[in-house]
Amino acid sequence: MFAVIKAIAATILIAEVAGAFALSLVTLVLFTLHVHGLIFWGLEAITACLVIYGCALFFRSALAYERTASRPTED
Repeated sequence: MFAVIKAIAATILIAEVAGAFALSLVTLVLFTLHVHGLIFWGLEAITACLVIYGCALFFRSALAYERTASRPTED
């Protein structure tokens, strides 16, 4: 159970950084291209979904790592 909590905490931190970077970058590009309205919000939503998907992949990886790290090693 502790491995799950550690993986969730790491994923939240990654989600904050990745979400802020990705959404800021897309917003700057779309404003530079003078894109507004439905296209703007559609691309923002797609970017948010991609960030969530990437964070889900990171969570799976972090959970697998934490589970292997928490198992006692046989010497």
